[in-house]
Amino acid sequence: MELQVLTPFRRLACILLTAALAQSCEERITIDTGTSEPRLVIYGYITTDSLRHAVSITRSSGYFSTTKPEGITGAEVVIRQGEEAYILTESGSEPGLYQTADSVAGEVGKTYTLHVSLDFDGDGQAEEYGAESWLPPVSRLDSMAVRPSALSDHHMEVLIWGRLPEEEENYFNFRLYRNGVLVNDSLRGFRISDDLFLGRKDIEGTPVFYLNQRRESEQLSPGDSLTFQIDGITSEYAGFINNAQSERRGSIPLFGAPPANIETNLRRLTPGSGAGLSGFFTAFSVSRAGMLYPPE
Repeated sequence: MELQVLTPFRRLACILLTAALAQSCEERITIDTGTSEPRLVIYGYITTDSLRHAVSITRSSGYFSTTKPEGITGAEVVIRQGEEAYILTESGSEPGLYQTADSVAGEVGKTYTLHVSLDFDGDGQAEEYGAESWLPPVSRLDSMAVRPSALSDHHMEVLIWGRLPEEEENYFNFRLYRNGVLVNDSLRGFRISDDLFLGRKDIEGTPVFYLNQRRESEQLSPGDSLTFQIDGITSEYAGFINNAQSERRGSIPLFGAPPANIETNLRRLTPGSGAGLSGFFTAFSVSRAGMLYPPE
């Protein structure tokens, strides 16, 4: 083995490098956390259900803010399909929430357009915003069941039977309700999937949820009602949710790509740069199956 001897020059270089590294580890870094310009956030939907469909319009808050985003009042909001126009009215109890009449229901295969008019920048002139979405086909759900999971002693798995739409490519969002309360009600809880996950068009006892019996919100008790819902969504909306979940988790590895504004299908229709715009407008189909626990 050859012995490596450090010359005085190399020894000095090593000392200086070590000192520089040590200093960089201790140096204080000041990060500017000043509030950025507020963004206009529009999020809305229409489904095949006959109910009040909603559009939420808010002003974004600062990153470290602990208050709910401010709802924007006084907007004109319309959803159109062909010659039909559904005018949304603002909720009397929740500023910035605009709703259709109870009897409105979307139709599979139709394209729906959202139009919003409001003065967001306060210059006395209303700006126009829009988005559109077609309504994907509905799945058929025949039944559901619950059984102990073979993967974990403290989990119950939810299985479904039915058939997916005949279209070549489909995207879905899974929801599970326990006694009328949505179990996966957060962004992290969204369950986005496609045909590849379910395997084939016929769904025959496919596990779609695992309920942690050590978690109070998921514990099953005799007499509980369970409802599984499958939403037929567009590929664009699936991408929007996946991107939002990815940004929420943060970069992996830690020093990966920086956060980015999540893509939206909303656009400003009037000239001018205007404020930043976030959110999404979508249409989706709905199918459900239900049961009582335990089954008789």
